[in-house]
Amino acid sequence: MGLQEVGLEAVIPLRHEVLRRGLPVETCYFDGDEAETTRHFAWVEDGRVVSIATVMHQSREFAGDCVLFQLRGMATAPDVTGRGIGSAFLQALHRELDADWWCNARAVAVRFYERNGLKTVGEAFDIPGIGDHYVMRTEKTAGS
Repeated sequence: MGLQEVGLEAVIPLRHEVLRRGLPVETCYFDGDEAETTRHFAWVEDGRVVSIATVMHQSREFAGDCVLFQLRGMATAPDVTGRGIGSAFLQALHRELDADWWCNARAVAVRFYERNGLKTVGEAFDIPGIGDHYVMRTEKTAGS
C-alpha cells in the first residue's frame, strides 16, 4: 500500500480515464515517457493503482532559480477522489524526490496543488483540446 515506482504501462489506464477521456489511448503517451531519467509513480491500495504521476528531468528557470523536475500526468481514480489519496500520494512523492519540481496544472486542480504547498507562477495558458493551465512549482528546498 502507498507509493510505488512503476513502469509506464501502469500509469496509462488512469491517464486515459482521467486526463484524456474520450481521446485515443495514444494521446496518453508523453514525449519523454521512456527517457532513462523519467520515473513513473503510483499510489496503490489493495493491489489497485488509484493515483499516478510521472516525473521527468525537464528543467525550468524561475526568477534565476533552476528547478530540475517536471511532474506530469497526475491523476486519481474518480471513485476515490475526496478521500485524501491524491494529497497523500503527492506528499509521499515530494518526500521521495527530495527536490523542487514544477508542473502545468489544469485550472480545476490549482486549489488541490495550492493545498499541497505549490505556488502558481504567471497567468493561465491554454493547452488546445485540454483547457486552461497554470505553471505551478514547489519550494521545498528554498531557503533551507
